[in-house]
Amino acid sequence: MNLKPLDDSIYYDKVYGGFYGKCIGSYLGMPLEMRPYKFIQKKYGEINNFVKIYRKGVINDDEMFEIVGLMALEKYGIGLNSKNIAEMWLKELYTNMYTAEDVAFKNLKNGIFPPDSGAQNNIFSDFIGAQMRGEIWGLIAPGQLDIAEKYGRMDAEISHNGEGILGEIFISRIVSAAFYETDPKKLIDAAIKTIPKNSLYFGFIDKAIRLNNQHDNWRDAREKIIKYWKETRDELIKQAKDPKRLNMLQDKNLHGVHVLPNIGIIILALLYGNGDLGKSICIAGMCGYDTDCNCGNIGAIIGTSIGESRIPKKWKEPINDIFKTKLKSLSETKISDIAKRICKIGKRVIEAKK
Repeated sequence: MNLKPLDDSIYYDKVYGGFYGKCIGSYLGMPLEMRPYKFIQKKYGEINNFVKIYRKGVINDDEMFEIVGLMALEKYGIGLNSKNIAEMWLKELYTNMYTAEDVAFKNLKNGIFPPDSGAQNNIFSDFIGAQMRGEIWGLIAPGQLDIAEKYGRMDAEISHNGEGILGEIFISRIVSAAFYETDPKKLIDAAIKTIPKNSLYFGFIDKAIRLNNQHDNWRDAREKIIKYWKETRDELIKQAKDPKRLNMLQDKNLHGVHVLPNIGIIILALLYGNGDLGKSICIAGMCGYDTDCNCGNIGAIIGTSIGESRIPKKWKEPINDIFKTKLKSLSETKISDIAKRICKIGKRVIEAKK
């Protein structure tokens, strides 16, 4: 990547595009979340637009955690640590927490801070929650993948462990790379460089890449990646010692929130979508599983890559720059204002790197 300094207007356009893309993907994916694959195919066919319009706006937990991360950066500065972010969780969060984040929040309230808060009594520590919120760290570190990874890791440790942490590292890195690259294959190559090759997470990315090379149709590749997840899940079930984790892995819906099948879907959607935001998020939506998280990640990656100015109006108009969330000190603002706040922090990270 040619890491020449970004003009302020270009940096803002890409940050605005990244966060808008995140919101667009979440908006598309929410009504499809955890719906059976065949149900989605039968009810909606080939999706090429939003399947539901939320007239009063929409609140999604995915972006909520990224705003908390932004608030922590604003309060503690760019030298913050995991405990600082966790303290902001305690200050701002009160609802819309599930699986790993819910366990971690209870740990934090009991005085258990990261990394223990992400691992202790947490049967969901390798779920999707950290991966879903990694974009903010890439947005403040354009082209600085290692810096984005550092922040992504410290955030992930609040609520996750092992493979779950790798999810946030990967997303942090790929969004950072998206400021300077548009080719999905090159973006994936850049983001995967620090993911351990012996990890299950790396294995799912590698499997999805090979499936893309083998199949012209994304549905065929999707069938194979889900079969691969079933085989992997069978092994995880054999290894499960905690009865609650065993039940979770066997649950027909809960297992779909695991990070592994969802990163497989993200990689397939990026590769078959070939850099087209609408096509990519729609493929991810049609794939099923944790669709709001997956579509949101993809929307952020491509939105950063192309910038807000190049996102088609049909994807922006239903959202109308409005951002709603459930935090103690913030319920509604504009996506454009969030982008300005991110840029303000990002410029400090960029200056510190010089």
